[in-house]
Amino acid sequence: MPREFGRYVLEEMIGAGGMGEVWRARDTRFDRLVALKLLPEALNHDAEFAQRFRRESHVAARLREPHVVPIHDFGEIDGRLYIDMRLVDGRDLGAILRDGPLPPARALALLSQVAEALEAAHADGLVHRDVKPSNVLVTPNDFVYVVDFGIARSVGSTRTSLTITGATVGTLDYMAPERFTDQPIDGRVDVYSLACVLAQTLTARKPFGGEDLPALLYAHLYAEPPRPSDVVPGLPPGLDDVVARGMAKRPEDRYATPTALIAAAREALRDGAGKAPREAPARTVPAAGLPGAAPTVLGVHSRDGAHSSVQPLGPPPGAVPPGPVQPGPVPAGRPARRGRARRAALAAAAALVLAAGGLTWWLWPDGSAGSAATGSTATDDPHGDHTTAPAPSGAPTRPSAEPEASVAVPTQLGDPIPVPPTPGFIAVAPNGRYAYIAHRDEGVVSVLDTNSLQPVSTIRIDAGPPQFITFSPDGARAYVTVTNPPDYTENAVVYLDTATNRPLDTVPVGLRPYAPQTSPDGALLYVPLHDEGRVEVLDTERAVEVDSYEVPANPHWIAVSEDGTRAWTANHESDVLSVLDLTDGGRVLDTVPAGDSPHSVAISPDGSRVAVVAFDSSEVYVVDTATGVEVARGPVGARPQDVTWAPDGRRFYTADVDGDTMSVVDAETLAVTASPRTGDGPTSVAVSPDGERAYVTNLNDATVVVYELGA
Repeated sequence: MPREFGRYVLEEMIGAGGMGEVWRARDTRFDRLVALKLLPEALNHDAEFAQRFRRESHVAARLREPHVVPIHDFGEIDGRLYIDMRLVDGRDLGAILRDGPLPPARALALLSQVAEALEAAHADGLVHRDVKPSNVLVTPNDFVYVVDFGIARSVGSTRTSLTITGATVGTLDYMAPERFTDQPIDGRVDVYSLACVLAQTLTARKPFGGEDLPALLYAHLYAEPPRPSDVVPGLPPGLDDVVARGMAKRPEDRYATPTALIAAAREALRDGAGKAPREAPARTVPAAGLPGAAPTVLGVHSRDGAHSSVQPLGPPPGAVPPGPVQPGPVPAGRPARRGRARRAALAAAAALVLAAGGLTWWLWPDGSAGSAATGSTATDDPHGDHTTAPAPSGAPTRPSAEPEASVAVPTQLGDPIPVPPTPGFIAVAPNGRYAYIAHRDEGVVSVLDTNSLQPVSTIRIDAGPPQFITFSPDGARAYVTVTNPPDYTENAVVYLDTATNRPLDTVPVGLRPYAPQTSPDGALLYVPLHDEGRVEVLDTERAVEVDSYEVPANPHWIAVSEDGTRAWTANHESDVLSVLDLTDGGRVLDTVPAGDSPHSVAISPDGSRVAVVAFDSSEVYVVDTATGVEVARGPVGARPQDVTWAPDGRRFYTADVDGDTMSVVDAETLAVTASPRTGDGPTSVAVSPDGERAYVTNLNDATVVVYELGA
């Protein structure tokens, strides 16, 4: 029978383990299905744990990597701590491996996505510490979510912290040796665990065969790593070497990062020989779809960090690395030494039990699935309040170190995507994981999931019709300008928290705010005011106006240089591009003729050029940023309203509202190399940070069209 838990209705328990229960629940406030994790009641009266839970929840909430299951909320209801997470379709990797080992190529395609999630966490000062197959959720199209970032702790923590949280159920099979010492740990514990999981994906066997705590302690401290090629004939012996290095007893002997481990495994697979592969970064390639995969498991990740430990990426400067443990195998013919080693492991186990006190029952492997368990699931919104249930489709969007090389003729990806009416403007988040779309007449911002290519939620903007959107550099906030034609009595900027999609502030501004942009450090927001001939400057933290710059009449767009010293505004009815000195009170240094009704402006990725589209003359102008001189101009589609550069700088794209096209323009020659028809009334075009895709909003037929921009 369903039961109530605060604003949630608990419908079905879909997982249970040492760190609590996981329920499929309905959030009655937002009318959505969620995965709700209830922490053990034994922690209800642990004030220290509750305080750490809240403190570290905010740290873990910063994780915005596509392969981390999003968290909606966390807190305490009726004295019990909880975590509200997205509910997703998929099977956990442990369930998949019950069907047998994976082909090496598929194993690496899955684990490379795990490595990306871990690396993002490490870069933000978090160590997962519970990497295991049941915490790897695989969707039907082989997209991976890493779940339960739930046992990270503060920087410099030791294994004693782990015992207090009791987070070792189902974990000991994958636990790095230093986890059993009193030394600080770093991201290399995740490298060790990932190597354990790699061995298991290749063989469908856990890395060590022990079933009790002392046996597993002994194995991690003393036994040789497994050799997958001994179990599965035909596997390259080089993969054995990768597993061995990844599971090295001493952290300094392992690969430095999770992606380095996967890169080495890819090279070993390519070579098909036993030579030691070189260490190099890897770029994730999405795996092929998995036909017939049953949706069985929920993703549970703790944005709140409830049982998570915050860890540095490495030891602090000058710190002594963790002390070595006994390396290598136990020599044959030395039973007495083996007995002493096992007694040492038993002593360590006893110490763990004593440290845990009343929570000792959590320490013993019980065969449970931990935080990921089987059950019917639904898909929920990663960022929003009002939710639909998209089916996973399309390749995941992930920013890469090098932008995708743009092509002269893009390819449309699938059919146009229906969205709410009047989609006037789209902005892609800095991590490429989602996009926000402003719907003028509907008074909402919709959230487009760039993995599923479906709108997954809507955000009501009560301040007025949303017009334009920009993100803070870290993606933590979105800024939405609102105004209400034809009388323009409502003029404001709404600050949105992208973790919760809830408004933080509404700041009144001057008449008709257009397309804003933040400063490179995110401290300031520059808002062009169409009807006042000025740029209003807001402090993003205090949500107040701090400055104002006069510019020629009718500024539509503003673009800010990467160093924050210059800005360019497209001044619609003045027919000029203004150059502003942001180090000198926003003084206009120069104006450059820019055709008939310049509308949108964008800076090239290298900062050397500015492109501006002239709406009424259907042209694009390119200006040298160093000299302020026009270097080229050329025709584009009818009435271009927006312009955006490809991240490689070789092309830019215009949304041609009267031509119903997206013009693809060669940045050197200004030749239009393609003009694909987008739909009825394209008003904006946004490009993913990795350069792989463009998203075009069609105002009149309420669709978004997606194009593949790379080769």
